[in-house]
Amino acid sequence: MSKKIKNICIITDAYPTPDDPKNPFIDQLVVAFAEKNINCTVINPVSVTKKIIRKSVLRPKQWSKKTLNNKIQIYSPRYVTFSSKKFGFINTNTLNLKFFEYSCIKMLKKLNIKFDAIYGHFIFPSGISASTISKKFNIPAFFAYGENTNYTIDYLGKKRTRELLKDISGVVSVSTANKEILVEQNIVPEQKIKVFPNSINNKLFYKRDKDKMREKYGLPKDAFIVAFVGRFVEVKGANRLAKAIEKVGANKIKSVFIGFGNVRPNCDGILFEGKQPHDKIPELLSAADVFVLPTLAEGCCNSIIEAMACGLPIISSNRSFNDDILDETCSIRIDPTNIDEIAKAIEKVYEDDELRVRLSKGSLEKSKSLNIEERAENILGFIKGNLQ
Repeated sequence: MSKKIKNICIITDAYPTPDDPKNPFIDQLVVAFAEKNINCTVINPVSVTKKIIRKSVLRPKQWSKKTLNNKIQIYSPRYVTFSSKKFGFINTNTLNLKFFEYSCIKMLKKLNIKFDAIYGHFIFPSGISASTISKKFNIPAFFAYGENTNYTIDYLGKKRTRELLKDISGVVSVSTANKEILVEQNIVPEQKIKVFPNSINNKLFYKRDKDKMREKYGLPKDAFIVAFVGRFVEVKGANRLAKAIEKVGANKIKSVFIGFGNVRPNCDGILFEGKQPHDKIPELLSAADVFVLPTLAEGCCNSIIEAMACGLPIISSNRSFNDDILDETCSIRIDPTNIDEIAKAIEKVYEDDELRVRLSKGSLEKSKSLNIEERAENILGFIKGNLQ
């Protein structure tokens, strides 16, 4: 019989606060854990160096967040960081990791809570720290692998990362593609990895009445609107989408670009461009006709799942990171670098009402299994099954 879980320690290098809502997805998972009567303690070390150099705002050293039926405790011990540099035999990432680990260990000793499991968010520094703490405190450790590139492995290199993670109890991978990365590079044995695609809060992300949402945000009632949600960077492809819209014709296609960054979209017919609070995004998505994200790299894209839950047909990358969440029932898959392909897919959805309705229904159906409560339950079951 698997051991019951009462207390989980979550380690992350970025946990959202009311003033700094960065990385909301780890918070959604922790809230879901807490709502299943798990006592959740988050350790989120923050860099005092970044405060000095970048003039960033330090998070509170200690605060709590109330959920519907529980409360999450968050601690942010301070630590020193160095610029990520590798020269000769010196790798400053090793120092960054040591200071991060030390701040976590010091906090765990101070808290003196008997944790049943430690859960690190991403490999570096949280997952590796969870593995180190596991050996020191004899607590089973797990980490989530949701990165869209090899960057958290490259900090220390494959060999050193593999060595530091050898005692990890299990890995939560957000996609089959991510699992294959870990297996092919021999970072973690395959039997320790389980795939749990990202998910959404379906109490926030659901389909609203399109006409009401267009009226609320002052959007034209009869326009065909393409929605994009993501950072304005080359990887996400807002610039490529803008070029595709120009090809189709801004007289046909209007657009809403939700995000921020330096690689901004530039096309006629943009109705809105910029940041939006997270709770406003599902309303704007519900006002659109199709969601387009020509992304080059993902772990598992929350924005796509959020758009699906709002009933939008999806046009996105044909690369393997989308295979767990997209199929022909809800999406058109395209080469994210091919402007002509993106344009043809948009035109196809624009011209074919029957296709648009079918893909919309497929998105709604597919998103039903991608809710945060079910994901939290599955992850907790995986952790329970791997407790020693």
